[in-house]
Amino acid sequence: MPAAPRNGDPTAPARAAFVSSETKTLELGALPLELGGSLPVTVGYRSWGTLSPSGDNCVVVCHALTGSADADLWWTRMFGPGRALDPEKDFVLCSNILGSCYGTTGPTSLDPASGTPWRGDFPAITIRDMVRAQRELAVRLGVRKVRLVVGGSLGGMQTLEWALTYPELVEAIAPMACSARHSAWCIGTSEAQRQAIYADPRWRDGRYDPADPPAAGLAAARMMAMLSYRSMPSFEERFGRRPQEKDLFTVESYLRYQGRQLVDRFDAATYVTLTRAMDTHDVARGRGDLDEVLRSVKQPTLVVSIDSDVLYFPEEQRLIAERIPGARFERLESQDGHDAFLIDVDRVSDLVAEFRGRAAPGRRSPLRAPIGPREPVRAAGEKPPLSLFVLGKGKVGGALLDQVERQRTLLERDYDVPVRVAGVADSRRLLFDERGIELGRWRDALAAAPETGPFDAGGRAALLDRLGALPFAVLVDATGAEGMDDVYVEAFRRGVHVVTSNKRPLTAPWPARTRIFEALREHGRHLHYETTVGASLPVLSTLRDLVRRGDEVLEIEGAVSGSLGFIASELMKGSALSLAVRWAKELGYTERDPRDDLSGLDAARKAVILARELGFPAEVGDVEVTPFVPAEALPPGSLADLYGSLRRLDEPLRARCRALGQGGKALRYQLHLRKEGGALRIRVAPAEVGPEHLASRLRDVEAYVAFTTVRHRRLPLVVQGAGVGGALTAGGVLTDVFRIPATQGAR
Repeated sequence: MPAAPRNGDPTAPARAAFVSSETKTLELGALPLELGGSLPVTVGYRSWGTLSPSGDNCVVVCHALTGSADADLWWTRMFGPGRALDPEKDFVLCSNILGSCYGTTGPTSLDPASGTPWRGDFPAITIRDMVRAQRELAVRLGVRKVRLVVGGSLGGMQTLEWALTYPELVEAIAPMACSARHSAWCIGTSEAQRQAIYADPRWRDGRYDPADPPAAGLAAARMMAMLSYRSMPSFEERFGRRPQEKDLFTVESYLRYQGRQLVDRFDAATYVTLTRAMDTHDVARGRGDLDEVLRSVKQPTLVVSIDSDVLYFPEEQRLIAERIPGARFERLESQDGHDAFLIDVDRVSDLVAEFRGRAAPGRRSPLRAPIGPREPVRAAGEKPPLSLFVLGKGKVGGALLDQVERQRTLLERDYDVPVRVAGVADSRRLLFDERGIELGRWRDALAAAPETGPFDAGGRAALLDRLGALPFAVLVDATGAEGMDDVYVEAFRRGVHVVTSNKRPLTAPWPARTRIFEALREHGRHLHYETTVGASLPVLSTLRDLVRRGDEVLEIEGAVSGSLGFIASELMKGSALSLAVRWAKELGYTERDPRDDLSGLDAARKAVILARELGFPAEVGDVEVTPFVPAEALPPGSLADLYGSLRRLDEPLRARCRALGQGGKALRYQLHLRKEGGALRIRVAPAEVGPEHLASRLRDVEAYVAFTTVRHRRLPLVVQGAGVGGALTAGGVLTDVFRIPATQGAR
């Protein structure tokens, strides 16, 4: 069953998925707040390296607005020997800020007085309150000196406050892309975003139902924010006026995507609380004249500015550098706007490493030494690529590789990450090159590769080691192979993410499936498998959204087999069964063996995946299966044997479908999951549906799934569209792939 919601908040598990399993917590007790009162604070934090016996080698990293303590994920290339942050020398400390929704006390935490989450009633906080909690954490951990405080945007504001509030503790600071006080421009920008949240009727003055939050308002706020995080030249180059589809520009699609991503991992009241805290930012508040306050900073200071920043303009950083005695000012030339401090990380690391007197700035050194050949050194400013290893060259794998080849430039622009295919394998051969495979000739190169046998043979461990040494390593399983659950577990152990269209590992016996997800959680990787049920249809994500928002799913019905949908449609047109199955196979609609479709086994596997998403430990054997055609018509053997056997059913099925059509009905293959008491009944079977039924309107390879829930009891929530096809499934796999860097590089 799904984990119980933390603090009575059904959205907490979804946010927890974006927090590393290495995150620790520490109760700090009641801390005074600058604007009055006090607050019992628990802080979530992460650290890298070892604190020296004298406690004087700490480096504090401060994150931005919607960031987290996982600095090794959103600032990966700042870490390593010769880089800005070296765990071999430094004790690097990053905590989720006060007001966060990622483990530190904030609006999603319980109000001790009411026993329910604070939400919009969380007390007002300031940047100084955030820094006070960070300092208390550091002292509790034994820190006596902080060698450096570094951060950008909201993190930069914290950096300045560290220097002014605890001058005896801090030895140097490196604020980036921030100001000494929040300008009217920034306050106005934040207020416009908050008004978008307030305008959502679900906001309810901040007392919203956590199961039904103001998602539309938060998404709109994020879309507005993204416009200030980038620049006009970057948007023109990446999007221009290119259409995504009819009546939708690519830039609109991108902004909507960014809005959805934040809703999945963040909280509306937290967003309001933190933006209001940013508006209080003024290093001179209560201290005197701004110039004099800045001149009182005695620590060596590196101020990093971004020439295209339209949120915190370069003039604001120059003012800081000119007022702080001896400060060093560095202007980062980038068209990526404010977010350049998160994007051009190599250059940022070089600047900080040089400021700290570290050797060999710009040299690549990952957090852990790679096993196998090193990744080639990239030029400064070049972003780490998404490294793919594709298993399977068939209808899905081949289409995926072709799509990456054709769309690589657009994908890299839209998702802000280069793409490199490091490996391709089929059941006989394997091709792997850390530098990337030339996609224009991947088929010829694979055909010329030596025969190594199946990937699940003894050599896979060494290959996964090589893959795990690459940045953003993703294993794409586009096979239908058995035994891949072991491969997934080994991949997670080596830091490799997995994206799969293969249903078999997800429908393996429950202990094997449990082992996959335990390894997934233990190693903090991603596993995406949206395409296993509906090809490119968002069936699983819709189901997860319903569960995450606290709705109860009562019943799931649908036609989830696009191949059987095509065959049934052809039968209703008068085609012979044997021909319809042959066409479906030749068009790439069926499984490798059409018997998996015709027997109902493929639909049963999809039903089990859906049942397990609901928390039921269902097995394929638990499904009541009525095959599309009688089992005796599906003899083992060759495809010719199968087609010959099906010919005996051509006339009987033709007559049946003719009679159905005359009666206004249609033949379909239906899936049905229904809660009965505390159990779940699962069935897949042929059905004769009338004109009023949703399935009667399906055409060719169309599929649909209808969710009946407590909130959607009268009118089920329906997902419908093309449910099969190599190109469609490959497109869905590609979407799953790009979810990985999107969640790890977010502000």
